[in-house]
Amino acid sequence: MESDFILKATDKEAKALFDSQLATVKLMTFMGDKELYPAMDYNSDVVHKWEVKLRHREDIGELRGTYSYAKLMNILKSNSNG
Repeated sequence: MESDFILKATDKEAKALFDSQLATVKLMTFMGDKELYPAMDYNSDVVHKWEVKLRHREDIGELRGTYSYAKLMNILKSNSNG
């Protein structure tokens, strides 16, 4: 299943999601100020918005709205058997 949603995450968290084995990021677009933040900074604690197209397990259902990185990872790691 694929979902389109907004992710609130630091650059390091966005990269971790992109590299994750839990789901496949098809597209991730930075929605922050590109002039103020021209490049990714993995040491920064600044949280940005990212537009994400994610392929994931069917049992999770469609993801809509806005998620923090922690909330999204909790959903992706959830056990489908309860």
